[in-house]
Formats: sequence, structure tokens, C-alpha cells
Amino acid sequence: MQNEKLKAIVAEAAARFGADAYEIRISTTESAGAEALKDEISTVTYALSGGMTVRCVKNGRSGYAASELISEEAAAELVRQACANAEAIDEEDAVPLFEGSDAYESREGEAEALPSAEELKAQTLQLQKLTYEASDRIVDGTQCQVKGIFVRDSFLNSAGLDLSYECSRVIRVVAAAVREGDQADDDYSVVPVAKETPEETVNKTVQSALGKLGADTVDSGKYDIIFDKASLRSLLETYASVFSARSAYLKTTLLAGKEGEEVAAPCVTLVDDPFWADKFGHCPYDGEGVAVRTKKLIENGVLKTLLYNRMYAKLLGRETTGNAAGARNIEPKGLYIAPGAYAEQALLEHMGSGLYITALNGLHAGANTQSGDFSLQAEGWLVEDGKKVRPVKNITVADNFFRILKKVDAIGDTVEFDAVSDFGAPELLVKDVSVSGR
Repeated sequence: MQNEKLKAIVAEAAARFGADAYEIRISTTESAGAEALKDEISTVTYALSGGMTVRCVKNGRSGYAASELISEEAAAELVRQACANAEAIDEEDAVPLFEGSDAYESREGEAEALPSAEELKAQTLQLQKLTYEASDRIVDGTQCQVKGIFVRDSFLNSAGLDLSYECSRVIRVVAAAVREGDQADDDYSVVPVAKETPEETVNKTVQSALGKLGADTVDSGKYDIIFDKASLRSLLETYASVFSARSAYLKTTLLAGKEGEEVAAPCVTLVDDPFWADKFGHCPYDGEGVAVRTKKLIENGVLKTLLYNRMYAKLLGRETTGNAAGARNIEPKGLYIAPGAYAEQALLEHMGSGLYITALNGLHAGANTQSGDFSLQAEGWLVEDGKKVRPVKNITVADNFFRILKKVDAIGDTVEFDAVSDFGAPELLVKDVSVSGR
């Protein structure tokens, strides 16, 4: 009902300020959570955030305006601002409003009401109790959280498009702190509650934290490396912009002009799948109202396509891939490297000796998305004869993202997505990576 009122207000304001056409996108995120420290609830939170973006076309030129306030007054003011911005544009807009795709794929039953505050507190206290009981080496500083997220999105325009979407997810967070003698460490997990039991989440996290005790560095040199799922996801998220047509148009990615060329090892296939089953949210449309779809960016090492919105598709003579994000930006909708044939132990045995990396730190400061170079603090395991022999820390892993794609030797058989993001990954074995230690 609110959207219908806002649509009517935008239509009236558009006519009043002389707009020839308009579109509006409304997004809200509702979240509620409880957190425990020691044996009691330390925090209970509720938040509602979101905003509106309006585009108005006036005399062939588009203007945009945005606000975090969702109200009838804000909607009319955004139209005024967008029309004023359109009048200040020198060039005509090359991309008219989108009238709609032939079909939109949807997933039913994705949006469930958030748990009540009492339910969240009870689940969090249970999680905290299980974590303290998991080991006599658990110490204070251990924290647990249960949080629910509910997302609503609507896209309307004067060309007749009227789309909406809802999704929700409840996640479980365990941050386990451990100590043995004078050694201390920690680890954490963020997991959808539907994916595994509380006991499974707790045991996994506590064992991982305990496994870090006694970690030391390694000698500097070249190592074969397995990036685990989490560390590879962080690399993909950091370098996602290199697959954007906007980056190609601005010549800020080394993949510009390389569609149809070999850019990775033959075993590498990179997929953008908005409907991957375990991914959070399956919004059927992009930021321009175009139906999203699954596509292979890299297939058997060959770059098949970049990610396009309508504007950069027109500028570069291509078709949109349904990856628009807001005003003229581009983003993946479910990016992952396709799984290979190796279970984890088989991948370790295939590598023989090297490093198994479980965390990469400093990605925002230590990764250059234009050149592809990175130098990152890392931790993980030393591997000898196909077995993890001891934990490793205080090392720096340095290489180049584009070279990494070409040096992939083998790929794990299971893809996992982050609990609340659009990035997934299997394990990945890469040859001859520079490591600085002692």
C-alpha cells in the first residue's frame, strides 16, 4: 500500500516538475539480534534501514536523487532534485527507461518473519552455553549471536514496470576464544541457522580456534598454496570489479578487450548465478529492472563475457547481463568459481607439500584492483605429505590476481557462499606463490 502511495506521489511530482518519465526503487533492511557475553545476554538490537532512489528523465536527460528517508514528503523532494539534476546534464541519456523482460524467475517461500526477541535471546544463550561446554580451554571473551535479516525491495517506473521482492535469513555467529598456558587465539563462524545444528557450528568453531594454538611462521620462499573457501571468497569479492564492463570502458581492468581470450587455467570456470540454492536472496531483477540470469564469465579458462548494465552494454556494443546496481554501477549477483573434482583430503594429497590458507587480512589496503597485485597477511596450515602438520601465522602472501587465475592447478568439489553476501568459492590449489615469513 505504501508503494502505491509513493508511486502516485512520484507521478504527480514528475508531472509538476516537467519530467517526461520516472522510476523509483525502494529498499529496506530490517534486522533483529541478540548477543551473549559470558553467561548472559549483553545486547539486544533492532534496526530498520533503507532508502529510495529516483530517476527522472527531462528533455532527454536523466537526473538521479537518493534519500535514506522513505516518506511521501521525501519522494516528492527527490523528484524535484532529480529533475533539477537532469537540467544540469549536458548530454542526452543513451538509455531510456526499461519496459520489462519477457519473464522473471522467482523463488517462493524465501521470506519468513524475523524471530521474536525472546526467541533470539533463548537461541543465543543456548549457543553460548554449548560453546563454553565444548572445551575446558574456552575463556571469557567468547561471544555468540543470533541475528535475523529481512529485506524488501520494489522497483517501479512510468514505462509500466512494477516489481517487488522479499527475502529473509537468520544467522548464527560463534566467536570462540581459547587459551592454553600462555598461548591464546580465537576463531569465528557465521552460518545460516538452517544449514547446520548449533552443536555443529560450535564444534567446528572451537576446534578451529584450538587448532591455531602454537602457530608459528615459515621460511620465506615459493609455496604451492590451497586457498580455503573463506579466503578465496575474500579474494573474489575484492577483485569483483575487474569483471565489470564499467571498469573495461574506463580501462581500469586488465581484462578490458579480452573477451574471447584465455585468461585463466583450463580448469577454471567462473559463474555468476543469482539463483544458487544456498545464496542469501534471489532477487529476480537488477537495478534497472532487467531480469537477472545465470552466465559464465570464464569458461574453461576463456573469458566469455564481462558483467554489463544497459548503459555500458550500449557503449561497448554488447547486451546487458542483468547486473546493474543503482545509478550506472555494476555488481555480480552470485559470483563463484565452479567446483572441481577434489575433496579436501584429495586436494591436500594432490598438492603434497605447501600451505593451506584459511584467512587473508588487509585486503582493502594490500590489494590493487587495477594491476591485480596483492600482498596480504595470512594464516593457515603447513602441509607436508598431504597432511596438515602445524598451524601457521605471521606470514605474508604476495602475488597477482590475474596470474593466480592462470596458475590454478586443481579445484575443490564443494562451493560455499558467505552467509549474507553474493560471493561463493570452493578450495583452490595455486602453484608457486611468494610467501614471506622468517
